[in-house]
Amino acid sequence: MDIFGVTKGAAGLPAVARAMLTGGAAGIADSRLLNLEGLRKSGIGAPLMLLRSPTLGEAQKAVDVADIILCSSLPTMEALSRSAVSKRRQVQVIITVEMGDRREGIMPEEVEQLVIAAEKLPGISVRGLGANFACFAGVVPTDEAVLELEAMAKSLWPRHEASRMLSVGNSSSLSLVYRGHWPRLSFPAHLRVGESILLGWDVMSKERLLGTSQDAFRLFAEVIEVARKPSLPGGATGCNAFDVHLELEDRGIHWRAIVAIGRQDLGAGTIRPVDIGLEVIGMTSDHTVLAIDKAERQISVGSQVEFRLDYGGLVGAMTSPYVGKLVHE
Repeated sequence: MDIFGVTKGAAGLPAVARAMLTGGAAGIADSRLLNLEGLRKSGIGAPLMLLRSPTLGEAQKAVDVADIILCSSLPTMEALSRSAVSKRRQVQVIITVEMGDRREGIMPEEVEQLVIAAEKLPGISVRGLGANFACFAGVVPTDEAVLELEAMAKSLWPRHEASRMLSVGNSSSLSLVYRGHWPRLSFPAHLRVGESILLGWDVMSKERLLGTSQDAFRLFAEVIEVARKPSLPGGATGCNAFDVHLELEDRGIHWRAIVAIGRQDLGAGTIRPVDIGLEVIGMTSDHTVLAIDKAERQISVGSQVEFRLDYGGLVGAMTSPYVGKLVHE
């Protein structure tokens, strides 16, 4: 089984792609054409996979940039075909199948019809089937689901196993490998792994994966205010700026700090201070409020606070133009 390293969590950073390839990845995958284009221009020569089906208007650029495209729509494949023919190229397509997570993918009973239609398109090479798990509805990948996908492929291409491939999920499917539940397959297969490489954890349990590092990414923000304040609001409350009604803990009058980072930088992600005794109370567009009563070091205006990020926070920080990036290769 191969691994395609997914760089979208790092905004397609070439240094991350190079590290993944050095670590043994067979290729690089990303959901954004702009990222793939940047990777190719940076000198990445490995196969590039487009994870998200391109829009009809992106078909031409997708053919220019991507070697393999995940797709589940015949109109999109027809647009890719026209672009491929005009450029005298052959584009590999993996047809994504809906396996329960209720995001992208053709329903299993419609796969055969789509494959037949796609294989008639000039400039298109249908390389196999793919699936996605644990992204939208959180459906847990299982060995039974992997075997079900292989059974579909066998029914479509009973004598062409070596020339086809199965794209059998993302970082969430790694748990099957680590637990020894990965089934023996007759088709070449790969996983599209980003979060588990970048953050070093099992995406389902958030437990550390053996042989990985948890400190590849760190976020630093500066303290802009330190004060003793009441912990509860001073009046009637409603929803805040993000339509959330906060349930705040009564800490009495306590020490808190504000750091200069917020939702505009991190999206829906969460961050955790590395310093023992610091706690995130809440976040607005541009401010993050910390409880610092139990801090083991002095926190003052100008202090740098270091944070760990979850995947949402990493994506937000890496794509935010307001967050500076310092890369060590």
